[in-house]
Amino acid sequence: MNVFIARQPIFDTNKVVYGYELLHRSGWENVYSAADGDKATLAVIGNALLIVGSRQISQGRRIFVNFTRTLLLEGTATYLPKEISVVEILENVKPDDELIEAINALRSQGYMFALDDFVLRGNEYNPFLDLVDIIKVDLRQTDEKERKAIARRFPGSGKVKLLAEKTETREEFDSALKMGYSFFQGYFFCKPEMIARRDIPGHKTHYLRILKEVSSDNANLMAIKKTIEQDASIAYKLLQYVNSAFFGLRSEVSSIMHALGLLGEEEIRKWVALAVIMELGSDKPQELLRISLLRARFSENLASKSGHARQKSEFFFMGLLSCMDVLLGRPMKEIMEDLPIQSSIKEALLGKANLFKTVLDLAVSYEKANWTDIPSLASQLGVDQSEVPEIYSDSIEWADRMF
Repeated sequence: MNVFIARQPIFDTNKVVYGYELLHRSGWENVYSAADGDKATLAVIGNALLIVGSRQISQGRRIFVNFTRTLLLEGTATYLPKEISVVEILENVKPDDELIEAINALRSQGYMFALDDFVLRGNEYNPFLDLVDIIKVDLRQTDEKERKAIARRFPGSGKVKLLAEKTETREEFDSALKMGYSFFQGYFFCKPEMIARRDIPGHKTHYLRILKEVSSDNANLMAIKKTIEQDASIAYKLLQYVNSAFFGLRSEVSSIMHALGLLGEEEIRKWVALAVIMELGSDKPQELLRISLLRARFSENLASKSGHARQKSEFFFMGLLSCMDVLLGRPMKEIMEDLPIQSSIKEALLGKANLFKTVLDLAVSYEKANWTDIPSLASQLGVDQSEVPEIYSDSIEWADRMF
């Protein structure tokens, strides 16, 4: 049976990743339900943590895993490392003496707890409220008045912290932050409108010029060499990459020209672009850079699987640039006008349907656990949908190794 896992980042007030919620679905079109809830959680624990590895999945951060009543009573949470785990009590789990006793036993061992999709109405005296460390509030299911009431009941200075779930805009983030919410879950940071009007700092303009140079169809090896050597940081990172175990070279590469000769123009373009993206995102949440790398690797692997291996460098480049609007604080349309990349990549990043856009849509759909869209997208690419989880897992591992 295929296992479908997505990591959804959870941020603190400084937009630093606090942890990840691990999600599973039993099939491409299924939704999480009480009927398969036990199986879903067991699959997350067994496959994500034991096969993939808790260290790789979490990168040392907290992991949030949904639990049903049955699994809470059975003590299944003890399979998780208590140092990094948050046991999430689903909203349909009802409190009773037996369950409270089981939760207290887990708490005494050091496990943290979160209460999912909390609403104030009818829950004023919910016994779980005295047992959890984090309360998750779904912004799509509550209005501003109720969010404020919950924040007054559980102030940020107290023992219980509030998490604003499904935060999708800058305005929602700012509002919840002002109310006293401590954590935020959602993809608001990937949307260009939150920072679309900021100026590009001088050092970013410099790196954008480097990216323009290596993106140009007319650039030759000597021109790329000159561009790289003008920036010590980029040159150092590039040589570090080339000398790493990724390439398995028998002798050390000591010059940019040597690297160019060994790798060729296409690969060197890719690695320079990667180094530039890392520099551009140095003042951004690390998770944004990780997503850029993950999408790049995912897109590159999909190119090979879908019969477009000759274009895998272009697909890598497209995935890497997919968060450029956030990295530069400018609308994607403006950025694309200033970069001499091929038109099909530009069109995909601007939302126009083509092969590159289909690959990006599949990457983003898997990233956001939009399982219902994946079969159609995989079919359009000629990719067996059963292979996508392995491609995504490889991409997570690669992106995390790059960090």
